Amino acid sequence: MYTWLKCIGIIAGLSGVLSVASCESDNFIDAIPYVLVDTTLNLSNQQYLPLRVDGGYVEILGGYKGIIIYRENADTYKAFEKASPYHPDEACGEIFVDQSGLFMRDGCDNSIYDFDGNPSGGFAQYPLRQYATALNGNYLHIFNQ
Repeated sequence: MYTWLKCIGIIAGLSGVLSVASCESDNFIDAIPYVLVDTTLNLSNQQYLPLRVDGGYVEILGGYKGIIIYRENADTYKAFEKASPYHPDEACGEIFVDQSGLFMRDGCDNSIYDFDGNPSGGFAQYPLRQYATALNGNYLHIFNQ
């Protein structure tokens, strides 16, 4: 009987620790100011040539500090805010695509993000702000969700 009660106590303690850990992401306050995003790109334009191949990307004006648009495949484009989730008001607080083209990096702390916007290395724990995209023929609409 004592062993059973001891196990219940251990399970209850572990579940308490897990519930506190799972609440950490709920405590993140997005410090990037809200800016209306509602723009459409004509993918036929020469300036968007990199978006015609999988893995291609371009940076455009818009959002708070700019937007990185990434082509995953012919039907899937992703748009990410360039402002760092952790340092949005600092001069170094911009996200950029690493020169390898394989991931994105935070200019202040060198945290690494994959092209789903998720942190994959460094200090970052929270994803990049992502904008919605909708493809209609050669036109890509980027907007706030």
